[in-house]
Amino acid sequence: MRASASFRADLTGLELGPEDLIGPPNAYYRQPGFSGGAIRFAAVQLGGAEAVFEETRSFLRGLGRTDDPYQRQRLGEMAIALESGRQWLHGAANHAARPGAATEEGAEATVAYANMTRTAIETISLDMLQRAERCVGARGLLQPLPFERLHRDLTHYLRQPAPDGALADVGRFVLDGKNFEA
Repeated sequence: MRASASFRADLTGLELGPEDLIGPPNAYYRQPGFSGGAIRFAAVQLGGAEAVFEETRSFLRGLGRTDDPYQRQRLGEMAIALESGRQWLHGAANHAARPGAATEEGAEATVAYANMTRTAIETISLDMLQRAERCVGARGLLQPLPFERLHRDLTHYLRQPAPDGALADVGRFVLDGKNFEA
């Protein structure tokens, strides 16, 4: 993500006291907060997919290719995919905010739902990239066009750790006969 700005911070001499801590040791890894964080990065990924959609639409308008029935079909499929992603994120947010989400049983359901969401958003985003590539062709993938950077950044950001493990966790959850409403 070459275009993003990253900074260095020198914390030499900084002293933290107990009042500065926001949780006990290892609180960061407590469920459902840790794995439920997948909902947040999935939202960012879908935002990247939406940027790809917008840039694809802009590119086609710039070329005067808005009357091409195949381009219209692809853009229609892309719009449906984006709305599907929004529905997944909405469902995940509601699921994480439900009463009992932080209980042991509720946390397990939240993690499984977050893993379903991240998997669905990854699939939607990869499909979005493929459809966009078909729309813009090789010319659209070249620098300095914005699509090239958006494509590169989203492809990189989709590489979250352990996607197979996340999906296997969903399979384990449903095979164990557990309920997402817990």
